[in-house]
Amino acid sequence: GINKLGGGLSAEALTDKDKADIVTAAKIGVDYLAVSFPRCGEDLNYARRLARDAGCDAKIVAKVERAEAVCDQDAMDDVILASDVVMV
Repeated sequence: GINKLGGGLSAEALTDKDKADIVTAAKIGVDYLAVSFPRCGEDLNYARRLARDAGCDAKIVAKVERAEAVCDQDAMDDVILASDVVMV
């Protein structure tokens, strides 16, 4: 992922490289996939769908690194509920 001092990053949670890496991860049978900078649960659900479509049943780790995910209780709850593991 990319980080910018002061936040405000508008990049998507999953880059094209991340999407390709999910396919590779499925091929090698990883147990966990970490999603950097999720803003909401849908970012994690999208990663999970991509993984499942690639034949991967890996657990999804939310790497919480965005202020928007922790400043809003509903957003944080959404991230927690959509993930299998949370890393702050």
